[in-house]
Amino acid sequence: MIIKHAKTLATISITSLAILLSSNALAESHATTYKYGLKLDIAKVLSISKPKTHTCKPVDHLMKYIDSAGTTQTLKFRALSDACSKGH
Repeated sequence: MIIKHAKTLATISITSLAILLSSNALAESHATTYKYGLKLDIAKVLSISKPKTHTCKPVDHLMKYIDSAGTTQTLKFRALSDACSKGH
């Protein structure tokens, strides 16, 4: 009986942790899509990520940055892939 309750408690704990982690991931994944003329407030760039591709084409880039209020933001923008600079 005690083992059954321990398994149930473990299952509830793991499920709760998974929900908490997924909600944090969703909160961070909200990105503003750049449109021409958008006024940006960038105090510090944290990272820029982009997909790897072997063909020269426009791809989505994600830039994480800190604004002047100290809030971490994410900006999505399109730019040419790295393959374009390598002559592919």
